[in-house]
Amino acid sequence: MKTLLTILNAKFIQSSLALRCLETACAHQGVAVSVAEYTINQNAYDILRHIASFRAEAIGFSCYIWNIEMTCHIIDLVKEVFPDVKIFVGGPEVSYTARQILEDYPHIDYVLQGEGEEMLPAFLKELERGGDGTDVPGVLGRVGGVIKGSEAFQEVADLDSLPFPYEHQDFRQLDHRIMYYESSRGCPFHCQYCLSGMNDRVRFRSVPLVLKELQQFVDAGVHQVKFVDRTFNCSPAHHRPLMEYMISVEKPINFHLEIEPGVLTDDDIDLLAKAPKGRIQLEMGIQTTYEPTLRAIHRHNDWPRITHIMERLVALDTMHLHLDLIVGLPYEDYRHLRQSFNDIYALRPHKLQIGFLKLLKGSGIRRDYPDDYRYDPQGPYEVLATTWLPYEKVAYLKVFEDVFERTYNAGKFTYLLNWLGRLYAPDYMRLYEALTDEWLVLHNDQKALSDENLCRFLWHCLEGVLDLTAGQKALARELLALDMLTFFRFRLHPDFLGWAEAPRSETDAIFRDEAWLQHYLPEYHFTNWRDVKMRCRIWPLSSAMKEELRRYEDIPDDGAYILAEKKKDRADWCVIPAKGEKN
Repeated sequence: MKTLLTILNAKFIQSSLALRCLETACAHQGVAVSVAEYTINQNAYDILRHIASFRAEAIGFSCYIWNIEMTCHIIDLVKEVFPDVKIFVGGPEVSYTARQILEDYPHIDYVLQGEGEEMLPAFLKELERGGDGTDVPGVLGRVGGVIKGSEAFQEVADLDSLPFPYEHQDFRQLDHRIMYYESSRGCPFHCQYCLSGMNDRVRFRSVPLVLKELQQFVDAGVHQVKFVDRTFNCSPAHHRPLMEYMISVEKPINFHLEIEPGVLTDDDIDLLAKAPKGRIQLEMGIQTTYEPTLRAIHRHNDWPRITHIMERLVALDTMHLHLDLIVGLPYEDYRHLRQSFNDIYALRPHKLQIGFLKLLKGSGIRRDYPDDYRYDPQGPYEVLATTWLPYEKVAYLKVFEDVFERTYNAGKFTYLLNWLGRLYAPDYMRLYEALTDEWLVLHNDQKALSDENLCRFLWHCLEGVLDLTAGQKALARELLALDMLTFFRFRLHPDFLGWAEAPRSETDAIFRDEAWLQHYLPEYHFTNWRDVKMRCRIWPLSSAMKEELRRYEDIPDDGAYILAEKKKDRADWCVIPAKGEKN
C-alpha cells in the first residue's frame, strides 16, 4: 500500500520534526512511507498536483492550529479527485477532539490521537492486511458510516525506543531551514493556555543518546538546532550535561532552548557563563506579571528571582534572550497589560514577543471561561475580545505589536531605543504607544514600508511627535544615524538627518597610517581609496554622543570621530581621536 505523510508548514524555513519522527519509526517497523512538506503560503492546486503524483492509497496529514483550515481544504480537493484514498490525520489540533473532527469533516476517515511513532506503523499494517485499523489503540475512524475505535490519547513510554529522526537525512537539503530536535516530552507545569502539561509526567530521552545525536548535527555543519522541549531546564540531571556539551563544541553552532526562568539556578547561570558568544539562546515565557491572571492560568512568577536571573544573563552579553508576553489572558485589562509589558521590558531582553492568546481545543481557558471570550472560530483561534479587554484594544495592540516588532524586536535601532527607553522609564510602553498612534495617523498600517521609510518615520516622530528638547533631538539624530550605518552596513545613507562624513582633508592621513589605525582596527590594512570607501565610514561626534557611547565601550577623552567598518553581518564601530592625538 502506497502511503504519503505530509504537512503544511507555516514557513519555508521550517522543517517538520513530526514527519521525520513518523517516517523513521515506520522504517524501523518495516513500513514504507513517502514524505512531502509544503507551506500554507503555496497555491492549493499546486499542492494537490504534487500530492497526486505520489499515487498514494493512504495519505496522512499532520495538523496544527496554523494549518488546519488549509489542510482541510487540501483534503477536500484530494477526495474530489481521488474519492477512494484513505485520509488520516494526527497532531495536536485533532488529537483532543477526534470524534468532533470526524463528525464535522466527512472527507477525513481516521484520526490518530497523540504520539504516532508506535501507533502509525501498527495502523498502516492493519490497513495493509485488509483491516479497518480501528483496533489499534488511539485510532478513531469512520467505517461504513459509523464512527468506531479508540478515543485514548497515546504516548510513547520509552523515548529511547524511538530512532533518531534524522538518521538518513542529507543535511544539505535542509541547509537554509530550522533544525528541530526533541530531548523530552511533556511539561511539569499546568499553564491553562497550553496543552503540554496536561499530565505531570515528563519523559526524557537518555543523555548519552541525546549527546550522540547532537554530535551528528555538529558533524554535519548544522548552524542552529532548536529544541522543542517545552521546559528544557526542568531536570538538572538531564539539562546540565547537555548544556556542558553545547558549550564545549568547537564548531560554530547555535542551540535554541525554551526554559522556565523561575527554576534556573545560579549553578545553571555559572555554567551558561562559560558558553561562547552566540552559542546558546534562551526563550523564556513570562506571559504576565498580574497576580490574579497568574493564579487563573496556574502559573507562578517569582519576580525577584526572575529579575536576578535576567540581570546576570544580560550582564554576560553572550546569548540572545527572548521573553514572551501574552495578550488576552483572564482578568488582565489594558492597564494591567501595560504594567506587564513595562515589567518585562525593564528586564532588557533582546526580543520581547507579544503574542495573542490562542483558545486551543482542550485548553483550560477554553473550557473554564466560555462566556468571557470572543475568538476566531477557525484556527488558530486567536482572541478577538475578552470580558476585560474589548475588541478595540485588541485591534490597537495588533498594530502596536507590528510597530514594536519592526523597531525594538528587529534590532535595527538598538542605540536609539536604548536611549529613548531610559527617557521613558519606567513607563516604556508610552514610547511605543506614541509611535503606534502616529503610525495610525499616517496610515502606515495600510502601507508596505521600506527600511529607509521606516527610518524616516522614526525621525519624523523624534522631530515632532515625542516630547524632546532641542539637545535631545540632536543626540537622537546622531544615534539614529549610527543605527542606520551599522545595522544596514552602509546600504542606507542618513543624509535626511544632516549626516555627513568628516572631510577627507581631516581623515586621509588616518587611513594612510596603517600602524596608527591598527590601534583601533587591529585587522586594518590600507589597500586603495576605493576599497577604503567601500568598507569604512568616518564622521565626527558631539560631546553628548561621546558620553552616550561610553555605555558601550571605553571612549577616549579626546575622541573626535566615529569610525565604522563593514563586516559580514553589520558594521562595527569605534571612537578614535584626530590623527596625532592617540593616547
